[in-house]
Amino acid sequence: MKMRNLVYLAAATLIWGTHASAGETVTLTDVSGREVTVEVPVKHMILGEGRFLPSIGILDPENPVRWIAGMMGEFKSLDPASFAQYQNKFPEIDDIPLIGRRNEETFSVEKAVTVEPDVAIFGMSGGHGPGSTSHEVLSVMGAAHIPVVMIDFRAKPFENTPKSIRLLGKLMGKEEQAEAFVKFYEENLSKVTSRASEITEKPSVFLESRVGLAENCCEAMGNEMIGKFVTLAGGDNIFGDTIPGVISQVSVEQVIVTDPDVYITTAIGSAGLDSETNARRIVLGANTSADQARASLAHSMERTGLPLLSAVRSKQVYSVWHHIYNNPINVFALQAKAKWLHPDIYADLDPDAELAAFFERFQAVDLDGVYWVGLNDAPSQ
Repeated sequence: MKMRNLVYLAAATLIWGTHASAGETVTLTDVSGREVTVEVPVKHMILGEGRFLPSIGILDPENPVRWIAGMMGEFKSLDPASFAQYQNKFPEIDDIPLIGRRNEETFSVEKAVTVEPDVAIFGMSGGHGPGSTSHEVLSVMGAAHIPVVMIDFRAKPFENTPKSIRLLGKLMGKEEQAEAFVKFYEENLSKVTSRASEITEKPSVFLESRVGLAENCCEAMGNEMIGKFVTLAGGDNIFGDTIPGVISQVSVEQVIVTDPDVYITTAIGSAGLDSETNARRIVLGANTSADQARASLAHSMERTGLPLLSAVRSKQVYSVWHHIYNNPINVFALQAKAKWLHPDIYADLDPDAELAAFFERFQAVDLDGVYWVGLNDAPSQ
């Protein structure tokens, strides 16, 4: 990112000076611990990740698009099927200026300022956009008097999802709707955590991330991000203690030697991608049927060496939509994992029904796909 220093900052300040709205000035503490002063309710925001749009939809299921002055472009490129849902219902989404493509390096702070937002919403730990360590971006935004609020569904998903929705609710003047969602979310989280004491044995789990992104098996996940789901659901991540960060490459031979009880993957295939790309990936998410998802999961287990695994032979193989790591549906994916790992303890859990209720109550688009699948699931009738 190149900055225009004094000339640019002077222009940014001038732009901000002409963009003011009446409201209450409040000081919020965001999920990174930063104190942020902002006028609420805001009218226009920029999204440091376009995939935050469904979270805005929790608070305004009538039309979340109307709040967005600019956003990153990774929503369309990484999750085209979900983006198409919004595009079909809210065609004006195509008019939203893009402030970057699919990573922080492409984020244009100049464009971000030019669209004149009341606030910027960034992910605390970055990922596909700027975050709490993007000091140059934050400096320029501060000079332009644009408040930046950090939210998080990625680093501490179950702790920070309620906090993030409450922050968005305060910013948007939708606090009552935020509290309704938080109550729903925490009730569903409790359905897993309240029974943790009943778990006496933890099955070993191999967690493979982004199946098909690379040709070689396997990109393994440690105890961060989706690794936290395995731990909270009562599993023992076989590479959790050996991977220092989020992901690391392991060989198929390492997986065979450990021979996990359960094999869980994350799916980056999408109904919006071409068939050649999807042929290498597991397909989940919007506009995907359970049969399609299960067939793609079965195909992924035909890779060299994997049929030797006990989990594959016994069909203890599952997949979750990869984008749960950046979305409040994380709690329902957690329920699915808990039920896979401990079917007796969590026999009465119905994550599919809870996901349907979430879409009905808190989303701008309808539920039209599946977001997790098991190799042993019964075929559709």
